[in-house]
Amino acid sequence: MLLWVAAAVLLVARVATGLYEERHPPRLPDLVSWVPAANAPARAQLEGKPILYDFSAEWCGPCQQMQDEVFTDENMAATVSRLAVPVRVVDRRREDGHNPAIVDSLQRVHDVRAFPTLVVVGPDGKAIDRMEGFPGARPLLGWLTRASVKQHLSGKGGASFSLP
Repeated sequence: MLLWVAAAVLLVARVATGLYEERHPPRLPDLVSWVPAANAPARAQLEGKPILYDFSAEWCGPCQQMQDEVFTDENMAATVSRLAVPVRVVDRRREDGHNPAIVDSLQRVHDVRAFPTLVVVGPDGKAIDRMEGFPGARPLLGWLTRASVKQHLSGKGGASFSLP
């Protein structure tokens, strides 16, 4: 009888664990080598790439979806890093009541009104293109590729460029 009770308890525990894991899947690691915002202009100039600002927030569902579909995928993360100098700008207003000064400044300069907002900026600091929302992984990478090509065709890129 004791074995039947133990087996029933273990079965209930396993079902409960499975339901929890289904509702709270483990987070995959972010594979993008994010660059601090303060270092991005110099690095973009050095590498001849545009800067990709990813304006996001922890509470933002589409931001988390983009994280899961793009930034945790090895090939997509490598493509993002190959095309641009990636900078993540996380809004903390809801959690902390305010943002660090650099976050407020970047949001103001790039007129961020929704999350996620992606902005591609040349090494000179001028905006090349922007996208609000997350249209899916492939459309996002197509958009980033076109924005990167625009930057290189404008003659502001210092390094050679080849499409992936």
